[in-house]
Amino acid sequence: MTRAVHALFAILVGLTSWVGCVEHLPPLDEITSLRVELLMPTDPGAADRRLAGTVTSAQIQVSAIDSRGQPADLDGPVKVYVQFLGTLTPELGAAAPLTTVMLTDGVSAPTTVNLPPVFGPTVLWVEDDRDGGTYPTGTSPILWFRDPFISDISTPEDEMALDALESSPLELKQVTVSGSRHGALGRLVVTGTYAQGYSLSDVLCADINGTPPCTAGPYDHILIFSFSRPKDEQGRAINAGQFTNGFAGGVQEFNGLTEIGFPQSFVEEPTPVSVDEARIPAPVVIQSSWLTNIIEFEKNETGLVQINNGTVCPIDDDYATYKQWKVDVGSGCGRPINVITTGVSEFDPTTHEGMPITRVVGVLRPVNIGTFNVWIIYPRTGADLTL
Repeated sequence: MTRAVHALFAILVGLTSWVGCVEHLPPLDEITSLRVELLMPTDPGAADRRLAGTVTSAQIQVSAIDSRGQPADLDGPVKVYVQFLGTLTPELGAAAPLTTVMLTDGVSAPTTVNLPPVFGPTVLWVEDDRDGGTYPTGTSPILWFRDPFISDISTPEDEMALDALESSPLELKQVTVSGSRHGALGRLVVTGTYAQGYSLSDVLCADINGTPPCTAGPYDHILIFSFSRPKDEQGRAINAGQFTNGFAGGVQEFNGLTEIGFPQSFVEEPTPVSVDEARIPAPVVIQSSWLTNIIEFEKNETGLVQINNGTVCPIDDDYATYKQWKVDVGSGCGRPINVITTGVSEFDPTTHEGMPITRVVGVLRPVNIGTFNVWIIYPRTGADLTL
């Protein structure tokens, strides 16, 4: 027998010995999962058959299950969350879950869970995270709710809340918006493009063909933050006045501005994509009363707004630092609206201090940090200014 054969024989003997040494552990004698049965609604919907908006609760029954798949004893409360658009609501480990369900001898009574506004495929997530336990978890079958609209992202949960200006009810969620809240007469229209994104409004048009005029309502606007010149999924430039089929991305807040980060922009139209600026909704005229009812700014965030018959305020350090110049809209220069025109217009505000300005149009963006609130208009071209 050659040396190579001897070596191979030794390896095979060693492997045989190793395979023969198997440690048999006793089976787990613990609760390993929770079974979540959906009792109501009896029809959870489907991907092509979404639940009606009247479904605002679900009824479940929870059972503890052991490692053999058999019922197990568990006495005590388990926590209930709702999982949709990629995350749990409330966050896992939050001070208070959505609700709690009490188990006795491993089974709960049928329990109704009131749902917050939810979108897309949704499940109820149930977990036992008590100290000393095995942390079993279970989820219900999928409930198929409609996908969100822009207004669902932009509208605060409570307009009177302290954080109404700087939080979105879908913050940190992964959303896909694929239609207008106005149905067949609705469209998503690009209202402006910028170096790092574009603004989009959900509009109601004159007919099912998207014929202008098109109008937008409160909270119908969003900023798609693309990090560079905005393009659609086919690599085509996105332009003001075109329709899109929707977008996907993460909802985030940047100093009070609701944005869609790391976006995909869907445009199903063949090349060339049709552009008609008449589709863009008319700007909303800013009133001096907004400065004492600041939720009006939030309603029009990222939408087109207009100042009529303002006065250019004295230039201050904000112009040197941020290129922001200020306009008195009727409440004095102590409560102005800021404007940034650098890069889009040759207008020099330093030569117009104290002078009237007939018209300023642009997209409204905020800086809302606690009680520090600034509103900035970004004109799109020189044509957005009338001296």
